[in-house]
Amino acid sequence: MNQTARNDYNALIDIPEFARTLIREAEKAGVYTTGIESFRKQRGSSINVDLYGHDEAASLIVVQVRQCIFHPRRFNHVRKDYYLIGRTESGNVFAHPVDTPARSKKALETPEGTVAFVLSRIWDCPSDELHLIVRQGDIAFVPATLPRDAMEIENEVILRKTHRIRGKLFRTPGGKLYCERASMVHTKRQHANVRVSGNYYRIQEGIRAAVWGFTTPKGD
Repeated sequence: MNQTARNDYNALIDIPEFARTLIREAEKAGVYTTGIESFRKQRGSSINVDLYGHDEAASLIVVQVRQCIFHPRRFNHVRKDYYLIGRTESGNVFAHPVDTPARSKKALETPEGTVAFVLSRIWDCPSDELHLIVRQGDIAFVPATLPRDAMEIENEVILRKTHRIRGKLFRTPGGKLYCERASMVHTKRQHANVRVSGNYYRIQEGIRAAVWGFTTPKGD
């Protein structure tokens, strides 16, 4: 069984059972609805899901959700959304929209490499630095050098309405946030508190790709 074998569209041929389970749970959570919807005169649409990456140790997968709109007298119209799918600390499924990994040969070398590639894009950092990140949901402290133009600001910010960060905080003229020491609390209590100190960190909101509208991101 070759777990790195891919089809002509770069989707993985072999799907581990844990990945099948996450794909089913994401559908049940309303991220997408697979199948064919047919209208009159052979018109309609279909939605299917393909696996592009997986990391069982982290319980994460990367999927492509493909919509095909068909018409008997027109070319098929295909749209694709990509997601990183996993579970929160409470066990609920999240689906974070990401850019396609299919354009990177390196990202497709291994299923785990695909997940790492996507995570590096979400957190805007090299893949080999992912283990240094301190994350709470879709906000993370990423080790960084404090830019010279960063100015110290108030000691509290709230990001995405639910992540309260307190500490020694800095902001660049371009709006990027940094900290030297800080704690992060989720106001809805859906994630454990996290804290960093001793080094400088960039405060990174997880980058989200745009979606076409036939799928629904689910917060993490």
